Order: sequence, then structure tokens, then C-alpha cells
Amino acid sequence: FCREANNAWKRINNINVEGFVKANNGSCENGHFLKAIDTIGLMQSLVDILKIINEDVRTSYRQISRSLDVSVGTVHNRIDKMVKSGVIKKFSPVIDHEILGYVLTTIIGVRVKGGKLKNWEEKTYFNKNVVGIYDVTGEYDAFLIAKFKDTNELNTFIKDLVKDPNIERTYTQTVLDVIKEDMGSSNIL
Repeated sequence: FCREANNAWKRINNINVEGFVKANNGSCENGHFLKAIDTIGLMQSLVDILKIINEDVRTSYRQISRSLDVSVGTVHNRIDKMVKSGVIKKFSPVIDHEILGYVLTTIIGVRVKGGKLKNWEEKTYFNKNVVGIYDVTGEYDAFLIAKFKDTNELNTFIKDLVKDPNIERTYTQTVLDVIKEDMGSSNIL
């Protein structure tokens, strides 16, 4: 674990955390990787930046630097490193689908014939109504999260779905109320 964590951290910050921990009489295995990072203050700085841009991606580097009492260059470099390392995949708006007329959210379990899952997922990926596809364990092979304007649009989608000869079975649930939907949240950090 320590070697993997050290390699991931080196991609972000070009530092050797394992060496840092050993030089400070610590143990990477026992001291937990994130605690080691936290002792040098870099991890918290990255988390703080992520939380700010997660709240509003339009926040300027200058505003972030003032909030965190660091230079604009530091903010730029840390964000650039997070983008290059894959921590930040993209900067995008959070869209309110209901305002756009997509008032019906569904969760659809799909059982696909053996060996055909990848092909089916690649085809389904581009459907405009599908906002999420998850490979899962259990009775179904995948779950879709899809949004529709009305039940007629959902009905057409499901009927087209079951026409596919690779689909063995579907199970559709309609979301009554969204309590939390925050897939890009930095609160997990």
C-alpha cells in the first residue's frame, strides 16, 4: 500500500513521501499514508482547493489564493498537478435536469447475455437519457441511471432496450425524490 500511495503522491507533487516518513522516524505502514502527507501540509492544501472549486468551478485562482493565504502561482501549480495526475478529470457545470424538463429519474437494472456486456455498454453509453452506467455484482450485470421528460419517453426507452437480443431482463425503478446527488463531491476527502 505504501509504495502505491507514494507513487500516486509523487505523480501529484514530485516528492518521495516514503523517504519523508522514514527520515522522520515514521512508518508508512503504521502511520497511514494520508497522515504522512498531512504532516507536510500539502494534502490539506489540495483538499482545500478541491473543496473551493467543487463549490463553484468559476472561482478564480486569485480568489482561491486569498481564501487559503497562498500565492496565485501555488494555486495554479497545485490545480495543474491535480489535472495532470487525473485527480481532477474535467471542469464542468452542474446541470439541473429538472429545469431542462427531465423530471423523471430512473434506476434500471439490466441483465445481459454472457460475454455481451461490454458491447452493450459501449452502445448504451451514447444514449442521451443515460447519465450513469455501473457494472455491478448480484442479480443484474449493470445499472443505468437515466433521466426522462415523461413516462412516454421512459416507456419508449425501455421497449427499445428489451428489443436488444443481448438483454435478458430489466428491472426499472422510478425515483420519487432525490435526497442527495453529488457525484463530484469533495466532501469524501
